[in-house]
Amino acid sequence: MRKEMRLFGVVVCILFVTILFSSCGKSNLLNRDEGANPSKTPGKVTSISKQELEKYVNQLPLLKNVFDSHRVKFQSSYSNENEGFLEIRRIGDHSKLLSEEEEAELRQSIYKAVGGEFPLNISVYTIGDQPGLTGKITAIDEKGRFLVVSSNKFLDKEMKMPDAAWYTMSDDANIEFEGKPVHARDVRIGSIVKVWSEGMMLTSYPGQTTGLRLEIMTRDNGIGDARGNVTGLEKTGEGVNTERTIEVDGVKHRLLPITQVWVNDENADFSDIKMGESVKIWFAGYEIGPEKIVTQVVIER
Repeated sequence: MRKEMRLFGVVVCILFVTILFSSCGKSNLLNRDEGANPSKTPGKVTSISKQELEKYVNQLPLLKNVFDSHRVKFQSSYSNENEGFLEIRRIGDHSKLLSEEEEAELRQSIYKAVGGEFPLNISVYTIGDQPGLTGKITAIDEKGRFLVVSSNKFLDKEMKMPDAAWYTMSDDANIEFEGKPVHARDVRIGSIVKVWSEGMMLTSYPGQTTGLRLEIMTRDNGIGDARGNVTGLEKTGEGVNTERTIEVDGVKHRLLPITQVWVNDENADFSDIKMGESVKIWFAGYEIGPEKIVTQVVIER
């Protein structure tokens, strides 16, 4: 009888210990689930509605501080039924992709900023070896934008409309001549350049885009596109409707509102041009109407 009681006690003890350890195991699993870190693997977030996805993606253009802290710049974003898409570029180094570690860190910063995780496809815009446009800088406006006009690429079969675009150079743009940095204010009309952009172009003519890199191949020689004596000057209208023309050796040309006038290496005005003076002029490189467009006048005194 004693042996049977001892055997019964051992069995009860074993069952008790088994239940105890089983209960502890379930408790540990529950604690791990409650304290789990957010997934760091892209594309693993599946239980998200289209509305919630759009809510997160719509915040992406507003995360300037996040992007700045990772030395990248927002380019564009959108979403479809299943995931969000973000395009960025490096600041300063426009030809380099992000490493896997850098992308993972950026992704977690985005999730933290928007308040949740969502399927996010990140791409990095880079510039290649081939420039977007090669041509001559034919104008510089009051905002410092460069008008680059191609000499051999045309947008029409008649070859009367050369490829052309206004380039607003970004704050982190690289401008070089013979491998050395050049300040934007030292770039001159008439220079032959290669230029790379952010990739997005407004479909006006000339186009409008943001420049990331500008390489000066040949600096302007100062000769101009034409040279002669002023035989006529005309100014009509007022304000934004003002139109100005200059006649050089009997040929009339139209001036743009942004046309630069120089005398003795100093900025001058249209009113400083005198009849009979010798001038050099630079053309826009494209034509609208019967008269050529002048973008720079240098008065020779």
